[in-house]
Amino acid sequence: MRTLILLAVGAGLAIQTAAAGAQESGERWQIHEWGTFTALQNESGHPLGWINTEDEPVPAFCHRLSQSLLIPVDDLAPAFFKDAPRAHPDVILRLETPVIYFHPPAHATLPQTVDLKVDFRGGWLTEYYPDARVGAPGLATRSFTYGRLSTGTQGSLEWKGLQVGKEGSFPKTDDPVWLSPRNVKAASLTAAQGESERFLFYRGVAYSQAPLMVRRSGDEKSLILEGWMPKELADRRPLRIPRLWLADIREDGTTAFRTLPPLKILSPDLAPLTTLPSSFEAKDYSLARLNALRSDMHAGLVADGLNSDEAEALLNTWDASYFRSSGLRLFFLVPRAWTDFVLPLRTSLDADLQRVMIGRLELITPRQRDSLKRIADTKAPSSTWFQEWAAKDPDAWKRYQQKRQEGNLRALREEKIEIPDDYRAYLELGRFRNAIVLDALARHPTDGLRKFIDAYDLHEARVGEAPIEDR
Repeated sequence: MRTLILLAVGAGLAIQTAAAGAQESGERWQIHEWGTFTALQNESGHPLGWINTEDEPVPAFCHRLSQSLLIPVDDLAPAFFKDAPRAHPDVILRLETPVIYFHPPAHATLPQTVDLKVDFRGGWLTEYYPDARVGAPGLATRSFTYGRLSTGTQGSLEWKGLQVGKEGSFPKTDDPVWLSPRNVKAASLTAAQGESERFLFYRGVAYSQAPLMVRRSGDEKSLILEGWMPKELADRRPLRIPRLWLADIREDGTTAFRTLPPLKILSPDLAPLTTLPSSFEAKDYSLARLNALRSDMHAGLVADGLNSDEAEALLNTWDASYFRSSGLRLFFLVPRAWTDFVLPLRTSLDADLQRVMIGRLELITPRQRDSLKRIADTKAPSSTWFQEWAAKDPDAWKRYQQKRQEGNLRALREEKIEIPDDYRAYLELGRFRNAIVLDALARHPTDGLRKFIDAYDLHEARVGEAPIEDR
């Protein structure tokens, strides 16, 4: 019987050892994983909920946590994003597109049978491929619901009997976000149920604090980066962040960025790590700077342990969602110890494991606050204009859907539609605009905000009261 080897552990967990797989001449199996953790933070560095919106849907062949429910998703909520109710108030962290590759040594005997399990502290693992055994609180007793998330929530996925190195027929798709990770030199995988792919894929949502918080100074001229770690990782300190990038991408595609020096998180207590200017000069922006940002990030990913084609695949999955959509965001290489604690991974294979995760913090800017005020001051919002346009020209609607990942405002402008100012202001809020509006309603409610949310059906998901410890 194969024994699961703990390759990624949080504090207090023991490392198990077991032998598995053929290794010759000192060669070892390599397992490489990349993925992203995304959060939206306000000017005080506090994370906002409701961020499972503006999703890039995965292909229909992917498996979903909701398939384990007795009641179909369509009966539960009008819209799901990342396979959770849209605008869930507790989703303050998105786990996006982690993929896992297997690289056998040159003389390994293939196929190799492998088990692998991953847990998610504070969250649900909601979408995955190939098929796996999914776990969530209450799922085993058929009592699972999409209720509140808390720090005590824990989801899991387990792939048993994977055949690494067994060729199979990959699912057909023309989705570039899915095809990009497939263009990596790695062993093919075939799951026990017969599904095959180049990689293991999963993603999810969580109530979990990111390791960095970005606070805007009172004069709005500076950003103060603060570090945080779970108390369970105190004996693993310092948590090192080897590379960071602050980038501002405008609606027209021009980009400015700066690369920041490495940082070290020294304490479980919030502590300032560095201060930097909150804005860029006009001369810093150009279309060419986006390629420079990608090149610098590619070098950082490879230095942190990815192969070059793996780093390229990661960056290509961001093309529309984070490189072509406007916003001020901080990218950083997540400390390995933090990843291992939040997302512990076990496998039966005796292998070297590289886990390279990028953190992405979306930051709210004064420009977005100005747009938000226009929404709050609106008198009579209505979505009739949009509904009439979509009904009158189905082809235009299809074109818009194809372009909207590059920016909804840009896509509508190309259709030469007269956009009401309140909705124009809403689109100017960027990728997580629904969350920003709901946060404004919670903190400073106005009739304009209420009416706007009603007009465009931007309400938060109804999932009950928060756990007492998280109120």
